[in-house]
Amino acid sequence: MSSEATIHLTHLEAWLLDDMVRHTWTDESRPIGKGLLLKAIAVIREFEERTHQPNPPAMLPIVVTEDECWAIDYHIRRGLKDSDGRPVGKELLLKAFDALLTICNAGATQSLKLIDSAEEDEEGRQRRLRRLAEFLDQPDDQSASN
Repeated sequence: MSSEATIHLTHLEAWLLDDMVRHTWTDESRPIGKGLLLKAIAVIREFEERTHQPNPPAMLPIVVTEDECWAIDYHIRRGLKDSDGRPVGKELLLKAFDALLTICNAGATQSLKLIDSAEEDEEGRQRRLRRLAEFLDQPDDQSASN
């Protein structure tokens, strides 16, 4: 299962991560902040190096884990603005949300165990379709069945 996704940060968003996410932040005893900050630092350094070059990038990519996306959601507020008053928080949150949805959808798709190879016999195809039908018949809220 893919537990990572790529987001593209602006220079301001990278600085916002550095300002808001702390090194010591953990989730269920797993350190999250340090790795996320190292990624932000790498992007900041790249932006700084390329600032005076022709055509500096508007955005640079980083790969974030599901836990890092939740850390962003925890630390970044929608209304956050940079020191010049430009809104930054909402766009960064939307990128983290998109990454979370990508990660969760990839996991759900893989759990369906759709076609593994192009050479599937009729019995295998029928078995896969039954599993898919069973999956689709499950209630959306697992707690509803309890």
